[in-house]
Amino acid sequence: MINIVTLKNKILELALCGKLTKQLESDGTSEELYNEIQAEKARMIKEGRIKKKKPLQKIEDDEIPFIIPDNWKWIKFAELCEIINGDRGKNYPAKSTLKKVGIPFISALNLDGKSVIDDENLFCMDDEQYENIGSGKLQRGDIIICIRGSLGKHGKYPFDKGAIASSLVISRVYFAADFIGDYEMLWLDSLMFQRQIRKYDGGTAQPNLAANNLEKFLFPLPPLAEQKRICKIVKEAYRLIDAIDKLQLRYSIDVDILRGKLIDAGIQGKLTTQLPEDGTAEDLYSEIQADKARILKKRKGREDKKIKTVEKDVPFEIPGYWKWVRLGDIGLFKKGPFGSALTKSMFVKKGADTVKVYEQQHAIKRDNELGTYYITREYFDEKMSGFEVMPGDIIVSCAGTIGETYIMPDGIEHGIINQALMRITLAEGIDKKFFQYYFEAQLKKSAQEESNGSAIKNIPPFDVLKNWYFPLTSIEEQRRIVSKIDELLIAMHT
Repeated sequence: MINIVTLKNKILELALCGKLTKQLESDGTSEELYNEIQAEKARMIKEGRIKKKKPLQKIEDDEIPFIIPDNWKWIKFAELCEIINGDRGKNYPAKSTLKKVGIPFISALNLDGKSVIDDENLFCMDDEQYENIGSGKLQRGDIIICIRGSLGKHGKYPFDKGAIASSLVISRVYFAADFIGDYEMLWLDSLMFQRQIRKYDGGTAQPNLAANNLEKFLFPLPPLAEQKRICKIVKEAYRLIDAIDKLQLRYSIDVDILRGKLIDAGIQGKLTTQLPEDGTAEDLYSEIQADKARILKKRKGREDKKIKTVEKDVPFEIPGYWKWVRLGDIGLFKKGPFGSALTKSMFVKKGADTVKVYEQQHAIKRDNELGTYYITREYFDEKMSGFEVMPGDIIVSCAGTIGETYIMPDGIEHGIINQALMRITLAEGIDKKFFQYYFEAQLKKSAQEESNGSAIKNIPPFDVLKNWYFPLTSIEEQRRIVSKIDELLIAMHT
C-alpha cells in the first residue's frame, strides 16, 4: 500500500526546491518579483494602509535549509505579506450572543488546510459587534494561520468580510495575492513550514507561536510564472494521488470483506471435512471442562454461575458433529486491576526483582517486548498475582484501539495485565488461533449490530461476553480450519 501522506509530502518538498518545474528565462527572476512586492508595500505604507516596521535581519548562509534555483530568492515571510494579529479579546462578543447568520467569527475549528469550513461550527456576529472589534478583520482571499494549540493549521478566507479570533493571525499578501497566495498555501502545507514551527514553538504545555517569530520564517520565492506552474503541477499530482488513494481504500475494503467471509466460512465448518479419527465434540467438551477446573484452581479463578445453558438462538448452522458451547465454558476470562490498585506511582525501574506490566500497546502491536513499566515482586505477590500473564494467554485491548488480540508467546517476561487489557486463558482442546479468528469476528459483528459500523467502541460486559456462543469441533479440525484460512489469506495477498 502506498503511503499517501508521505507521497504528498515528497511532492511538496520537490516543488519547493524547484525540482518539479523548469526554470524559464522568460519568467524573469524572483529578485524582480521581490522588488515589485517591496514597491507595493512601500506604497501601502505611504498611503497609511499599513504601518512601517523595523527591517528584518538579513538571511545568513547557515540558515538556508536547502538549495533553490539561481533565479529564485530566499526571503523572510513578513517580506511577502502583512502579518496581522487578531483582536486581543477585550472587544470580542460573548459566544452566547453569536448567531448562525451574519458576519463570520473565525476560530481554529473552522480551518481545514484549504479554506474556512462553512458548517455548524461557524458562528456569526451582527454589524454592531463587528464594528466594536479593533483588529483582525478579514478580507476575501486572506490566509489565516493558527498560532495557539493546533499550530500551523490554516485556510483561505472565502467571504467578503469577517473577524478573526486572537489565537489566529492573518497573512495578507502585498502583491499579486491570488497567485502568490496559492503558492503560499503549498508552503504552509509543507514539512518545511512544520520544521520552522518546531524551531520557534514556545515549548509550553499549550503549543504557541509568537506572530513576530512567524515573520522570520524562511520562504523560497520563485518567479510568479513558475509559482503558477508549480501550483498546477502539484494540483494535478494530488488529483492522481487521491485517485490512487480511493482505489487503495476500495481494494482494502474489498480485501477486508473477503477476509471476513473466508474466516466466517472456516469457523462455520465450510472449509473442512470431519475425519473419523478426530473423535467427537462431545468427548472433547468433557475434557475441556476437566481442564477448565484445573485452570481455575491454578490461576485463582472462580466458577461463573451466570453462564447459561445452550439454547436454540444460535448464530449460525454448524455441522452435526460439532457442538455449541458458551465462551465461559472453555476458559478463564480476567480483566485488569481496577482503579487505584495499579497506578503509575507504583511503577519502578526494571530490575532483578521486578514484574512487567503489559499494556494495550502489546495487544495492538502484537509485540511483547515493548514497554517500560514494572512493579516490585513484593507488590505482585501481595496484590497482583491474580492478573499474571503466562505464555499461551491471549490478551485483548480494551481501551483506545479496542478488540485487538495477541497470543502471548513462549519466553515472555513474567508480568501482569494493566487496566486496559483483558486476559483469556483457554483450556486444552481449544486451538488459540481458531479462537482468535472466531473472537475477533464476533467482536466486529457485535460492533456492527450496535453502531452500524466496524469500529469497536467497547468490549461487552463480562456477563454478556462469557455467554457468547462458541462452535466447538475437534482440536484436529480446528487446526485444519486455521491452516486453510491462513493458506487462503496468503493466496489473497499474492
